[in-house]
Amino acid sequence: MNFTSFHFFFFFLITITVGHFLRKKTRPLRIFLLLSSLYFYGVFEPLYLVLVFVSTAYDYIAALGIEARREFERTGQHPGRGIMSSLSGGMWLAVSMTLNLALLAFFKYTNFGIEIVNDTLPTGDTIFAFPALDILLPVGISFYTFQSMSYTIDVYRGQLEARRSVVDFALYVTFFPQLVAGPIVRATTFFKQMDDPLPVTYDDIVVGVTRIVSGFFRKLVLADNLSPLVNGVFSGQADLNPLDIWIGSLAFGWQIYFDFAGYTDIARGVARLFGYEFEINFLYPFSAGNITDHWSRWHISLTTWLRDYLYIPLGGSRVGPFRLYANIFVVWFATGIWHGASYHFVAWGVWQFVMVVVHRLFSMTKLREILNTRYKISWGIAARVILFFFLNFGFIWFRAPDMALATQMQGRLFGIENLNDIVHGFAAVTMIKDMPASLYADYIWFLVFLWAYELYFNHRKLDYFWKPENRGKLVFLLTAMVVLVLVLATPDTPNFLYFQF
Repeated sequence: MNFTSFHFFFFFLITITVGHFLRKKTRPLRIFLLLSSLYFYGVFEPLYLVLVFVSTAYDYIAALGIEARREFERTGQHPGRGIMSSLSGGMWLAVSMTLNLALLAFFKYTNFGIEIVNDTLPTGDTIFAFPALDILLPVGISFYTFQSMSYTIDVYRGQLEARRSVVDFALYVTFFPQLVAGPIVRATTFFKQMDDPLPVTYDDIVVGVTRIVSGFFRKLVLADNLSPLVNGVFSGQADLNPLDIWIGSLAFGWQIYFDFAGYTDIARGVARLFGYEFEINFLYPFSAGNITDHWSRWHISLTTWLRDYLYIPLGGSRVGPFRLYANIFVVWFATGIWHGASYHFVAWGVWQFVMVVVHRLFSMTKLREILNTRYKISWGIAARVILFFFLNFGFIWFRAPDMALATQMQGRLFGIENLNDIVHGFAAVTMIKDMPASLYADYIWFLVFLWAYELYFNHRKLDYFWKPENRGKLVFLLTAMVVLVLVLATPDTPNFLYFQF
C-alpha cells in the first residue's frame, strides 16, 4: 500500500481511530496493529506475507533458543524443552543469519548471480547462457530482513532479552509505518516504547502532522516534479550534451533524497501519532562539508546498522591500515549490493569507498589544516560544492538502468568537443527529447531553489516551528505546503524510489 494512495488515506483514518479507542487496552491494541500491518503489506502482494511469517518465525525461535542456551549455561538445567538449549547460542545465531541471508539472496541476488556466471562463460560459435528466473522481488525485504537480524544479534550479545510474545515480535518486524522502506528500527528502541507507552499529547499530534505534511510536500512537490527531467536524461539518448547529463544527475540526487526523506517523514509522523518515536533518518545531507559527514546524515538507520553489525565486528578502526581500508571496502561494497543486485550498484558502492578513502588521506595533510583555518568560509563553500558534484557523478551509476549506459553517460560528461557545448548548455538549449528549452531553464532554477531550501532547513530545522511561540509560523508553513501539494502534485504519482530495494 502506497502512502500517496487514497487507499492508504482511508486505511490510516480507520487505523488511527480504532487505535485511539484501544489505547488503554494493551493486548488488543497490539493485535489490532499487527493485523493492520499485515493487511497493509498484503495489499502489495498477498504472497509476500508468507515471507514475513517465515522471517518472523525463525528469528523468534532463534532468539528464544539463544536465551534458553544462556540459561542452561548459567544453571546447568534445561529450561522448558531441552531441544531449545541443546544448540549453542552461536549455532542459533548462525541458523538465523543463514536463513535470513539465504532468503534475501534468493529473491534479490539469484539473477545477478546468473548474470555473473553468464558473463564469465567462454564465448564462441555456440553461446550458452543460463536463463534468468522469473522472481518477483518482495517490497521491503532488505529493510525488514536487516531489522529482524539486528534483533537476534542483540539477543545473542546480551543487549536485549528475547521477546516471549510472538505478537510483540511480529509487530516489531511488520509495524506498517516503516515496514517497506524504513527507517530500520532497533528492537531495544521499539520494545522500550511498546512496554512504556506515552500518551499521545497535543504536542505529539503537532509533531506527527508536521512530519506527515512535510513528507508529502517533499515527495509530491519536490521529488516527483523532477521525474520528467531525470527520466529524459536517463532514457538512453545518444545525443545529450555534457551539461544535460550533469543537470540530470544533479536532479536525480535531489529527487531520490526528497523521495526517500519524504517517505521517512511520513513514516515517523504516522508512528508518532501511535505513540512511537523513530530515530531521524536524514539530517540535511547535502549541507555536509565532506563525505564522512554526508553519510552520517544520509539513511542514518542503514549506516549505523552497518557500523554496529558489520564494521565494528570486523575490527572497525582499531586495526592496522591494510585491514582498516579492507573493512571500509567491505562496508561500502555491502552498501552497494544492499541497494541493488547489479554491477552499477556495486560500482556506486565502490565509488563511495574511494571518496571516503580520499577524504581520510586528505584529512591527514597540512593542506586541510591550512584551508580550514585561513580560508574557512570560502573553503567551506567550495568543499560542499565539490562534494555535491562528486556525489552526483556517482548517482549516475545509481540511477542508470545498467552499467553500460552509466559508463557511457559518465564518459560523455568529459567528452566536450568545443566551447559551444558549454555555451549552448548555459543558454538552456537542451537535447533532451520532448523537453522545450523554457522548461529546461525552469528546472535549472528549481535545482537552485532546492539547494536554498536544504540550506535554510539545515539552519532552521522543523522543531523550531514546534515551539509554542512559533505556532503561527507553523500554521502558515503547513498551509503553504498543503496548497503547493494540491497545486503542483503530478497526476500520476510514481512509487517511492526505495520500494525497489
